[in-house]
Order: sequence, then structure tokens, then C-alpha cells
Amino acid sequence: MTRTRLALACLALAGCNGSGEVLRAGSDAGENPPVVLQQTEARLAAGQSHACAVVAGKLSCWGNSDTGQLGAPVGGDTGPRAIQTTGAVRAPAAGGGDRADGGHTCTLDTLGNVYCFGANDRGQLGTGDFDARSTPSLVALRAPAVDLRTSFDTSCALLADASLWCWGYNWEGQLGLGDTHPGTDRPAPVQIGTESDWVFVSTGQGHTCGIRSPGALYCWGRNTAMNLGQGSAEPQQIRSPARVGSDSDWVEVSAGQSTSCARKRNNTVYCWGSQDSGALGVGDTMPRSTPARVPNIDDWLSISTNTFHTCGVRRSGEIWCAGRNTEGQLAAPNTVDSIPNMQRMGSDADWVEVRAGRFFTCARKLDNSVWCTGDNRDGQVSNDPTVDRSNVLLQVKL
Repeated sequence: MTRTRLALACLALAGCNGSGEVLRAGSDAGENPPVVLQQTEARLAAGQSHACAVVAGKLSCWGNSDTGQLGAPVGGDTGPRAIQTTGAVRAPAAGGGDRADGGHTCTLDTLGNVYCFGANDRGQLGTGDFDARSTPSLVALRAPAVDLRTSFDTSCALLADASLWCWGYNWEGQLGLGDTHPGTDRPAPVQIGTESDWVFVSTGQGHTCGIRSPGALYCWGRNTAMNLGQGSAEPQQIRSPARVGSDSDWVEVSAGQSTSCARKRNNTVYCWGSQDSGALGVGDTMPRSTPARVPNIDDWLSISTNTFHTCGVRRSGEIWCAGRNTEGQLAAPNTVDSIPNMQRMGSDADWVEVRAGRFFTCARKLDNSVWCTGDNRDGQVSNDPTVDRSNVLLQVKL
């Protein structure tokens, strides 16, 4: 890992010791001796109707398999399915599609190679064509990748030289190429601008956000729901990276469907966009056209937003969420359809990662066990296919 990327990883989590190892939440000097995490990067991904996890260098995926996104023949078992890769996997990325059964998966291995498989009608696999694949296929990049994100038919990779490359669906300008509407889908990676100072990227539905050194936040693509944070409620497309405000202390961003959220270096979180279900976590359901702080919490370690809900891990090791709960994705009682304030999910305090899927949520504990809640119609939450919906976290047997 490059020094730039290692520094970012340290900022994005609890901090680093002198060897660059990431410390567990709540391990400040003067407290109890720190517990060193076994991983320093994302090991969990949640898409539209499938999810993936990396444990001990092995990738497993589960859920919808209609387009080969589980790395097996189309329409096969819902998993969890171990996927054969050429090298040890470092990070997964699970993307959805503009169809109910659409989905693709990309992986990043320890050598910086990116492999993708699943649906490819928009070129989201980055293989230079539009042919679907059920086995991992190498994406040709000019340098090793250090981070990877996928979403609705779009994929992006941050390379070791700090350049940003994306591919796939481009109707809304989410590839940031400065072209005109409707944009042409790109089945092979294209560079976003000419800058070599990108340190973070997140792909959403119709829009993308990223961070450039030393911490400037940019978003581009569809702005029909104020999800680009530009201060305007006018529906529009911004087809090149546009800076969000003037602050330079952003360290993490998560682009969803109609909502985007980002975390600052002081571990406060800000969200913007539309939020009929309260996904901004600011206590009401009013939209915000510029970043609005999630109140009363200043110890966020990570944040993840998707279609109508947002979750994050706090320094205490707790998960807190806001937004839609109709499918049980907040692990709240069945009678609660939405929560506009951040509330704690469950009672455990040993979480290290959470990912918001479309109508479900998955999280990883310090022991690397994976737990999910919410919509399970495609098996994305539970190994038990008879469970349609869960409002409690269920362990996925990997």
C-alpha cells in the first residue's frame, strides 16, 4: 500500500500505530491498550440484492445469482458461494443494476489486480465489451489499484498513482467525462480528468463522489434529488467533478441513490439530498441541498448509505442507522417504517464495518463474522431461504 493510501486508511478508521497498523475503535492513548485490527481495509460489500465478504483472503458472495454476480452459472444457488480467484482477495465490491435482477461484483486482490463478473449490459465489468460473465475477468488498468467501488452498473478504481478510473453506465454523467447527455457507456476504464491526487471514491445510483488530497470533496452525475450537494434544488446533471463546498478536511464519502454522506477528519458526518424516509439522519425528512451535519455525534469511524437508509460505525464499536426500515434494514421493530434520527442497531459493541445495501444491511464484527438484516427475498440476508424479511441481525454462515 502506498504511503498516501495508508495514511488515508488510518484517517478513515481509528488511527495507526508506528508500524501503520490500524487500531480498533476506542484505542486512544491513555485508554486501555489498543487492539489491532486484522485488516486495514473494507472486507464487506452490499449491492442491490447480493453481498460479498472477504475472510482470510477468500471471497464469498450470496444473494441474487440471476446475472452471474455470485461467480457461478446464472440462476444457481443463492450462496454463500466461495469464488475462485487468481490471488488473495483484499477487498470486494458489489453493485446493483437498473433492473430488479441486475448485479455485478468486482474484487481487488493483494497485487492490485481488479476482476469483475456478472451483468455487463452497460460495460460495468470493464472488460472492453458488453458480454456477461459468471467467472472473474481481469480489468486492464495502467497501474495497480488500491481501492475499488461499484454500484448501479458503474465501477471505479483508485490507482496507486492516485489517478481515478471508472467504467460502465454513463447516461447521467456519473463517469465524470465532461460529455453531453446522453453519455456513452464505457466498457473499458477511462480516466476521470488528469489529476493524480485522488484518495477516495464512491459510486452511487446515477452519481459518483470522490475526495482529492488534502481532503476536498467532489461529486458529479445526476442531481435530481440534490444528491450532489451543490446548493441547488434544480434537477440537473453535472457531468464533470464539481467541488462540494470549500472545506478540505473530508476523509470518506458514501454515494447512495438520492442521498450522499461524508465524514470529516474530526469524525463528524454530514449528509445531503432527498430523504423521505429520514436517511440523512438529521432528525426530520426535509431535503438538504448542501451537507448537513448529523447532530450530537462526533465519533464516527465510517459511514455507508444506499437507497433509503444510512448506517455507520462509531468509536464505541456500535452501529447507528437512520432512514427506511420497511424491510427491517435498521433491525428495528416491525412496526417502525422509518427513523429520521440516528439510532443504535442492536446491543453489540464489537462491530468494525457496516454496509448499507438496497433494502438490507450487512455488518462485520471484530472476529470477522458477518451479520445481515432486512429484505431477504433473494437470500442476501440469511442462509435460510424461507425468511423473507428480518428485523434482527442474522449471522451469515460463510
